[in-house]
Parts: sequence; structure tokens; C-alpha cells
Amino acid sequence: MPELVEQRPKLTLSSMYRNMADLEAVGVVQKVIGTDEHTRYELDEDLIGHHHHSICIECGSIDDFVVPASTERSLAAALERALSKTGFRPTGHRLDAVGICADCAS
Repeated sequence: MPELVEQRPKLTLSSMYRNMADLEAVGVVQKVIGTDEHTRYELDEDLIGHHHHSICIECGSIDDFVVPASTERSLAAALERALSKTGFRPTGHRLDAVGICADCAS
């Protein structure tokens, strides 16, 4: 959010958060939770496709990554097996890999 306000200084942070909450409510954007205090949003998966995130615990950067369809099927099957006895029926998943990005590691 601060990055957006930097690009449009006439916008207030509170207005941006209200607008993003409205966009989230109608399914245009979704929150991406990082390891720092910043709230990030991205376009909803229905608009940009299914993907996952790598999150750096040093600098807070978040990058997207995609896994092959066969891996997605394996993940979905593993979730169904893990949750089968709970009565919970997953309709999707989000995978965040948390670690140290290449820039921070060097």
C-alpha cells in the first residue's frame, strides 16, 4: 500500500485500504500475507491464474512461482487425504514458501 501511495501522493492511505477492501470483497484482489507489517494485494487468481508465493524473511519480498500441473494434482490429493478425517473439504489451496531470497542469500 505505501508503494501505491508513493505513486499517487494525492491518495490517502486510509482511502487506499478502504478501496482495496471493497475490491477484495467483490473478488478482484486478494491479500498476500508476508513476513512484515505491510499488507499486500494482488489480482485474484481467477484473473491471473493459480500460483504460489516465495516470501523472503530478510527483506520481505514476495515473488510468484508456478508448479507443474502434476505437482498441483499431488498437492490437492495430499490435502484431501490429510483433511479427510476432519470433514473439511478443500476447494483450493495456497502455498507460501518462506525462506531467504537469492539477493539476501548472496
